[in-house]
Amino acid sequence: MRIHRLRYSPYARKVQILAELAGIPHTVVDVPYGDREALAKLTGGYIFVPVLELEDGAVIMESRAICEHLLSLGKGSRLVPEGLEAAAWGYHDFVDGPLEDILFRLASPAIREKWESAFERALYVLVKERKFGAGCVDAWARDRDVLIAKAKKLLEPTLRTLAKKPFVLGDEPTLADAALYGQGAMLEEGDPSLVSAIAPELGAFMRRVERAVPAR
Repeated sequence: MRIHRLRYSPYARKVQILAELAGIPHTVVDVPYGDREALAKLTGGYIFVPVLELEDGAVIMESRAICEHLLSLGKGSRLVPEGLEAAAWGYHDFVDGPLEDILFRLASPAIREKWESAFERALYVLVKERKFGAGCVDAWARDRDVLIAKAKKLLEPTLRTLAKKPFVLGDEPTLADAALYGQGAMLEEGDPSLVSAIAPELGAFMRRVERAVPAR
């Protein structure tokens, strides 16, 4: 099993940590941002990440479908505990929706600078500007403090929970934690200081999730 990812993608990092928490053997394949020829050939033209490549050559695209597949394997089901299905998936959808909408804007200016070539940096900006308008990445850089404040507001209930419990839904990690971890991983890939700027507790949470991965 192979997980094709971009390191900064919160959705790819979510499915990667989910596979790790479930103890599912896999290989991570980093997709070159500016050259997705191999990914397009694998998927028949789909060039987004994550993509899960199965042992039989089949591929699963889109992070939610990948999560559903991983949760059906081995110990994956324990990551959506019985009786907490609504809470786990509901929090997952909150993170992948309203929270991601703020955090990707916050991370984007720093991520732009991480691409090694001028072409990749230009392509990254072009993709964002086609959806959000010319100059959007620079505008997000100027609005850093505003975006941090919005992130803090959205995460306030989560942080209150994490002050009392190690994980979002209690004493063991779940799908909810994998989703939040993916967003934190995106921030850390761009600028590690962003995590502590939102809340030092968020970084401590991420390290707890990593320590919860079963030893191989």
